[in-house]
Amino acid sequence: MKKTKLKSLVKTARKNAAKDIQVSIATELKAAAGKLGQDVEKLSKTIEKEAKKVAKRLADKIKIDKTALVLANDEAKAVAAVESV
Repeated sequence: MKKTKLKSLVKTARKNAAKDIQVSIATELKAAAGKLGQDVEKLSKTIEKEAKKVAKRLADKIKIDKTALVLANDEAKAVAAVESV
């Protein structure tokens, strides 16, 4: 696999991980704010913004297994080829 394609796969995996982390953090913080009696609607924008920042920092530190990523991509292509026939 070409190096540029591998970089693209890793970048996509990091973006997906960051998005998953962001959603998880935001959900938990909103639930915690609700339990504490805070107005979640007022804090919602701030929570989303800060969750995005934290998720980006965490996703940058995640090590992506490139060999597993390549295998998963090849499998996905094979399945797509079979389904298109």
